[in-house]
Amino acid sequence: MFEKWIYRIVIVLFLTQVLVPFVGLVQFSIQGAGTTPTLSSFQQLIVNPLFSGSLLNSLFLALCTVILSIGIFTPPVWHAYLYAPKVLRVIEAVSFVPFVVPAVVLALAYVQFFSSGLLNLVGTPYLLPFAFALLGMPFYVQVLLNRLRHTDALSLHEAAQSLGATGVYAFMKIQLPLLRSGMINGGLLIFTISIGEFTITQLTTGGSYNTLPLYLMIAFTNNPLEGSAMAVLTLVLAVMGVVAALFFASDKRRRVKGERA
Repeated sequence: MFEKWIYRIVIVLFLTQVLVPFVGLVQFSIQGAGTTPTLSSFQQLIVNPLFSGSLLNSLFLALCTVILSIGIFTPPVWHAYLYAPKVLRVIEAVSFVPFVVPAVVLALAYVQFFSSGLLNLVGTPYLLPFAFALLGMPFYVQVLLNRLRHTDALSLHEAAQSLGATGVYAFMKIQLPLLRSGMINGGLLIFTISIGEFTITQLTTGGSYNTLPLYLMIAFTNNPLEGSAMAVLTLVLAVMGVVAALFFASDKRRRVKGERA
């Protein structure tokens, strides 16, 4: 009985820690300094073309980053897992570097390298997908490796080749379906990181390319109510994305159980 109460107290403390800041944010966005609730800040935000433009820019950058990450990180991780275990250990170790190094250091490295000559891309958005992909590399690589190890992809690949399947056929019919869920889950993490990244965007573009985090900072500075409303809408979008991902995963599990039954 005592352990059950301890468990409930821990859950309540956890939910309080998570929800209280968001509840305060929502309350401020609809009430502000006054006493009468109003949705005027949300109405002003929705009709503001700067908000819609920054949202579209962030979504576009995040989508480009996901595609780039899948194309750059998936082939070497998959190949090293199947054919070069020693190289895989190097890839896995290197993939943790962006996780340890602060985002501001990565941004400054990009600024120094791409600030002169033919590669003078500082101040443009073209660097952002590469920088975001590098920042999210540890998460994507680990999700993909966990998928490969969980499904024992090496044994399945060897079994397919022992039955006469070519490398290309084994990849298309066996490996790619196994990797699909890992790429989707890793892509969702990359997408989330990209759409909310502020430091790298600010330092590499100098604020010349308006994204959702940059506009959020400007909105909070100029109009706290509008900034709060924007933060609430961003939170709602994030929750909708998480719910959609969970629904996709649960629906897939139900289909798999139905096929097995």
